[in-house]
Amino acid sequence: MQIKLVELELLVHKALTKYGYSENEARIIQDVLMYAQLRGNNQGIVKLIGKGIPRRSEGQEPIIEKETPVSVLLNGNATHAMVVMDKLVDIVIEKAIKSGIAIAGNYNTDESTGALGYYVNKIAEKGLIGIAFASAPFQTTAPEGSNEAKFCTNPMAYGIPTQNHPIILDMSTSAMAYYGLIEAKIAGRQVEQGIGFDSNGDETINPSEIMSGALKSFGGHKGSGLAMVVQILAGAFVKADSFDSNSSNAGNLVIAIDPNIFLTQDDFKKGVSEIVSKVKTSRRIDGVKEIFVPGEKGNNIRKLVIDNGEMEIEDNLYNDLKEIVG
Repeated sequence: MQIKLVELELLVHKALTKYGYSENEARIIQDVLMYAQLRGNNQGIVKLIGKGIPRRSEGQEPIIEKETPVSVLLNGNATHAMVVMDKLVDIVIEKAIKSGIAIAGNYNTDESTGALGYYVNKIAEKGLIGIAFASAPFQTTAPEGSNEAKFCTNPMAYGIPTQNHPIILDMSTSAMAYYGLIEAKIAGRQVEQGIGFDSNGDETINPSEIMSGALKSFGGHKGSGLAMVVQILAGAFVKADSFDSNSSNAGNLVIAIDPNIFLTQDDFKKGVSEIVSKVKTSRRIDGVKEIFVPGEKGNNIRKLVIDNGEMEIEDNLYNDLKEIVG
């Protein structure tokens, strides 16, 4: 169904308020969710339905546990992961502008960080290169050669400034994001062949069965290898847990790099923009109308939604969100 953008934003805000978040927390989480939703990314408002994301009563202001001029380790202190990640981004931007490079991590969060592209986009808009990783002990994804869930979906994202819109590569290391399974389940759809296994280890296209079994890593051994690296960088490296499904100790890692450590920002943006131009003007195969760079399709979808002032929402998803708001 089509819904006015202002109505959707109001529903999201009401849901977050009902879940117990302060105005500032709700604003941050809403921004992250709507960033994804407006780009056709499955890290959007689907996170609000079902069990949703109620604010944890024990959540407190994140604590700086260790700091250097170019790094920070935060104890997330049971605060929502999106709020903690937003704080990490502010930290690395400030430090990278001052020192040329910065890295910040956290542990002790439990919820999904949402679309990592949101955070690296904020970094890239400051003229910096942004990198982000997220991992959790929530085991959803099998290593290559196995049908047993060990990894989380372990997303990674890169944001690179250009003379126009930043390049934003945001991807899960699993064959599908976990919330993609949830969206398919809500809509009553099957998923494509090769996405995952049921609890018996047999391949299935039923999203519910995959949720109780295991997703595959994307791209065979290469995706499995990347998943392991993310599990290390956003897990062991930042004091988060890796394989305890009962743990609420998830972690994140964010890096910002100022191109000025090698060349001027303007020269860097010019060089990147030339690469973008070369890629987009590559000879196309039959049936391909345009070659896209990472993040471009999402930006096009967002522009269309904003220009129209409304967007398509799956009926069941909309009804579930309305029920939460009451």
